[in-house]
Amino acid sequence: MIYRAGETITFVAYYTASGQAKTGLTDITASVYKIGTADPVATIYAIEQGAGLYYVQFTPDSDGVYVCVFHTDSTDVDRQDVAGIAFRGIGGANNLDAPISSRLASEDYQSPPTPEQIDEVLTSSHGAGSWQAVSIEPLVLRLAPDEIEAVLDSHSRRAIPVFRGDSLEVDISVVDCAGAPVDLTDATAKFTVRRREDDETALLEKSLEIYDPSAGKMRLSLSPTDTDLEPASYPADIQITFPDGRVKTVWKSEFVVRWDVGR
Repeated sequence: MIYRAGETITFVAYYTASGQAKTGLTDITASVYKIGTADPVATIYAIEQGAGLYYVQFTPDSDGVYVCVFHTDSTDVDRQDVAGIAFRGIGGANNLDAPISSRLASEDYQSPPTPEQIDEVLTSSHGAGSWQAVSIEPLVLRLAPDEIEAVLDSHSRRAIPVFRGDSLEVDISVVDCAGAPVDLTDATAKFTVRRREDDETALLEKSLEIYDPSAGKMRLSLSPTDTDLEPASYPADIQITFPDGRVKTVWKSEFVVRWDVGR
């Protein structure tokens, strides 16, 4: 075990006589060795702990592996030389070089926010009430510069969840890589769900309503019949067919149908 400079090591030895704890030894010395050196780096008189236990404490001035051998000249023991068992000092306490109070507030120190301040910030950004409530926020799709790949704004693979048998509406804005709306005039859009990506038959195909084409806005509307599927995560995508015949997949992720309780 490697010990750091300035870290106190406690070495302990157990002496016996005829198999019983030997107490009262006063001449025990402990020779501390650093692995890799032939001579001891320190020789220390041991202190009796009691019940046959004797100990020394040693603080190295350089990093390394240290071992210890206890020795007594007394012949009234089972063994005169005993290897010491090492214990570390209290973690971190040996290396404190200043009072903890001096490590507290500095000129640029800012205390952490209180629960009330956190609640105020969350309320201002998300509104009052539970932030665990399930809601579908408008999706923003970003087209790559070559219009080959599109990702959700900051959430390129965000799934669309719904409870089985529920209605669902999701507003979608399609923008280019610069954040400008993509003109969807005379374009069509289709939402497709399959049990597996390589399935020939789709579980659900739904046309999206392009309600503001110049702003690149469209809406996915699903009825209870559409979402009456076995609860699972299904691969899904949205494709746009432009007037010039180009077909672009602008979103691909999971359509997650969750278990409902009310049937």
